[in-house]
Amino acid sequence: MLTALNVENFGLIHHADVTFDKGFTAVTGESGAGKSLLLTAIPAVFGLSGTADQVGPFGNSFRIRAAFSVSPADLLWNVLRQWGIEEDDTLIIQRDMTAEGRSTYRVQGQIVTRQVLRELAPELIDFSGQHHALRLFDSSPLLLWLDHYAQLEPLRSQVETAYHAWRKQKAAHAELTANVPDAHIIASKRQEVEELLQLHLDAEEEERLSRELTRLHSRQRLLEILHTIEQDLDNAESGNVVSLLGRIARNVENLMRLDADAMSLGSLVDQTISVVDELRLALNEWASHLDQEPGQLEALESRANELAKVKRRYNMGIDELVRYTETLQQDLEKWENFEWELHIAERKLRDAESEYMHRAEELSKQRRVAAEDVSGKLSELVHEMEMPASQVRFVLETNEPAQWGLDHAAIFYASSAQQDMKPATKVASGGELARLALAMAVLGGSHGGATLIFDELDAGLGGQSAARVGRLLRSLGEHRQVIVISHQPSVAANAHSQWIVVKTPDENGVRSIVKCVENHDREQEIARMLSGQSDAMATSHARHLLEWGKRGD
Repeated sequence: MLTALNVENFGLIHHADVTFDKGFTAVTGESGAGKSLLLTAIPAVFGLSGTADQVGPFGNSFRIRAAFSVSPADLLWNVLRQWGIEEDDTLIIQRDMTAEGRSTYRVQGQIVTRQVLRELAPELIDFSGQHHALRLFDSSPLLLWLDHYAQLEPLRSQVETAYHAWRKQKAAHAELTANVPDAHIIASKRQEVEELLQLHLDAEEEERLSRELTRLHSRQRLLEILHTIEQDLDNAESGNVVSLLGRIARNVENLMRLDADAMSLGSLVDQTISVVDELRLALNEWASHLDQEPGQLEALESRANELAKVKRRYNMGIDELVRYTETLQQDLEKWENFEWELHIAERKLRDAESEYMHRAEELSKQRRVAAEDVSGKLSELVHEMEMPASQVRFVLETNEPAQWGLDHAAIFYASSAQQDMKPATKVASGGELARLALAMAVLGGSHGGATLIFDELDAGLGGQSAARVGRLLRSLGEHRQVIVISHQPSVAANAHSQWIVVKTPDENGVRSIVKCVENHDREQEIARMLSGQSDAMATSHARHLLEWGKRGD
């Protein structure tokens, strides 16, 4: 709901602070005073209108600020949250525009782009006037309105769910078909895997092979060293370790016979001889590994060359080749299952499309019944607004599948039965569009939370028609916030509140002043609208109209 509008240096409006409440608000004033300019400031703050030509004579730029009461749970905060703007119970939008044509847009004081505000506008205002039909007559809002009117929202929700499920399956199928494996590539990869598997690659084999080759290449030298050790241990010459230990053992025995305290020496000698024996056994076991089978060295060198070649071919280490082989095997397994997966994906796609088309066609069928019904009711309502010969038709045409179904909607209009019916936005005047919008708002009841703004709604209406429009607006104001520029006293008298725009002399020429009128001041304004003056008879009639308007509550 629009709660406040602040306008500075916008055309002839030097400064205006307007507060709005629930219900039906009428904006009145003499012709040329700036009524339309005031309401044009509302779409202008969203960047939907307003040009550098509208910068007034009171400065180098205009400023428009609008405040809306919005629930913190409203979905429009999702758009603003992307800009770091947190939800609140009041939304403040501001636009500044210089005489050079540069505009700055702000939400909650933070600069945003024009596109952001254009996204927010349909959620906050519906403007119907001489040059604007902001949202209502576009296909998507018309379908939404019709679905509400005919109570088709549950079916519409099912269509939307089915559409998104279909889109999901289409995306999955497209991704799958975009990666269709080539038969030649599969054959090549299969051969590659077979060759790699035949190599029996092991990430640790290269290190083991290197150690074994080093040992075999050094075999002769190892044997020479082993022979030297064996000579030092126990050959027949007197200088070997075993002979020396034997002499030492005999001498220690002589010591022990002569001195009992030498017993510990004998134990040490025994331990030393035992260690030497263990060494001899260990050397013998190690030497057995030096036995070389025929062709062993050649076989190991051949394996080393084989590994070197595959490393060069793939430019990978053995551990990388092992992982690469595993990946290839997984890819082949996936590719071998591709035909089955494609079959499943195609079946799911067909099922999802069939589900969507079934529900969308049912929605279209029920919409056509509702469109026929509502066409007659719209025509009846506009006939009551001094458009007695007008013809209105809610037209549905088949469209490409979308989340809202298979239909494209439009309001067709002709001012008389002799004229061909064409899209209302192309042939209807601003006033006629506004009355069409009012008729739709009345039939739509409390649907939608946007503020309804009408310009040129009652221009040219006669007494009974104007009174009927006034009652319709007041009734609509019980559910929606409605702001109307009114030329008719019987319309304005039905309003819950009234503001007037007055043009006054100024040092710069003239300026427009906006003020709220209540009680006696409102009676005087209604009297002026009745007769152009505020004499006793006009005032009495104005008082009667205001009392009659209140009796409708």
